[in-house]
Formats: sequence, structure tokens, C-alpha cells
Amino acid sequence: MMRAFRRIVSGHDGDGRSVVAEDRECPHVEITPHATVTNLWLHEGRPANEVPYADPIGPGVPLAPPARGSVLRVVEFPPRGSGAAAYVHRTESLDYAYVIDGEVYSVFDNGETLMRAGDVLVQRGTRHAWDNRSDKPCTILFVLLDAEPLRA
Repeated sequence: MMRAFRRIVSGHDGDGRSVVAEDRECPHVEITPHATVTNLWLHEGRPANEVPYADPIGPGVPLAPPARGSVLRVVEFPPRGSGAAAYVHRTESLDYAYVIDGEVYSVFDNGETLMRAGDVLVQRGTRHAWDNRSDKPCTILFVLLDAEPLRA
């Protein structure tokens, strides 16, 4: 089971002063056949920081970010020996993937690369899969930004 992540969100009080609006364990955890996902934040369109704080994440956050929006999430990929299989997919987004802990292969239609803790991948709307061939979980922080669709 992936560790819990504490989510701290800033905001403004009635006088416009900065405050901590939320400080708790992030409740948005989804367990899928391929990974455990903690959705930390998402927004549609341009963020409006002056509006009162409300948790922007509801049930069933999709893989891709909303139109003109973004998603911040942490994903833990279990070792392949646990029965998890690599999931080939593509999103219409620009993704930043930072390996926090462990190692994983980023697999493409033509080639693959081994990523270890501290490595960063800029994923530009390409088909890919994450394949953890080690005997330990791999934890990755993702930022997904909505992007223009690929032309056929």
C-alpha cells in the first residue's frame, strides 16, 4: 500500500491575509489494477486564486487533465511480480514525471528507458507504458497539463 500524502493548501481569510486553508492527509486515493493513484490537485481553465477554498477533486478523476487545466498526482507502480501489468496509454497532455523513489521503465512504441529516483521525463502526448521490473514499488510525481490534440 502506498504511503499517505499530506496535502497543505493555502488560501486567504476574509481580510485578504494568507492562511492555511487545508492541512490533512489527501483523501483522493484510487487503487487500480495497474497502480495506486493519489490525486492531489486539479483545476479546469485558468486558476482563480481569490475564490474561497473548496476541494477541487471529486470522485472519478480521469487520467487526462480537464480542458485548459492540470492535474497533480502521485502514482505508485507495484513490482511486475505482484501481478501488475504495464498499461499502454496516451493522453492529450504535456506531462512532467519525476521519480521520487524506486525505478521503472518508460516504454514507448519504439524503445524504452530506465528511470531511477531523481530522473524527470517530459512526456509530450506519446503512447507509453510504465513497467516496474524491479522487486520494489516505484513512486512518481506527475503534473499533467492540457495540450493541443495531436494531428492525425
